[in-house]
Amino acid sequence: MPITMSNKVILITEVPRITTSIKLALNQVGLEIVSDYPALSSLSVMRTGIAKSGKTAFIRTELLRFIKERGFPRAIIMDCKINPSPLPDAAADMFKIFKTFLIAYIILRKGEEYGGLKGNFILLTKGSAFEKETGIGSNPRAAIELLSTQNPEINILIDEMKNSEDLFNSLFTISLLDAEQSTDVLREAIVKFITRTK
Repeated sequence: MPITMSNKVILITEVPRITTSIKLALNQVGLEIVSDYPALSSLSVMRTGIAKSGKTAFIRTELLRFIKERGFPRAIIMDCKINPSPLPDAAADMFKIFKTFLIAYIILRKGEEYGGLKGNFILLTKGSAFEKETGIGSNPRAAIELLSTQNPEINILIDEMKNSEDLFNSLFTISLLDAEQSTDVLREAIVKFITRTK
């Protein structure tokens, strides 16, 4: 039986102020925030897991379990940069969690049962600094340039995505949203994103 899109949204943020705005926007379009899969929704759980193993495989495993039980996430809304360490660490890979989700989607799309897979991401920013650093807002495919692994087979899949705009666009929609904007602007932007993505 083919897996379909769920009415659930994964939210990963350290900015509690915007959670209400996001919930209001999602309520408007009949969606809910995932709360019962801690490795997908709790930064403390993610950080503890990463600190123990140094890896993020447990997040991919939880995402796969979620998809099998609930369907594809309707969207993933997350801070554009997240320190994966429980401690302040200027040298940490602030894209580690975002990259984990991107790689998971790239791997999953090869499975026959995941034919309808679509990764809809809203990255929460503070002003324009993230766009200046990465260019992802004007060129979402730039996100793939962040990726590389120790696994040659996965790297082949990543390279396919890097080399084909059509392939990237068939799997990913990535949009930036300045979280410092007003509640109404945030809500409107999220509703607009959700209604234009499948």
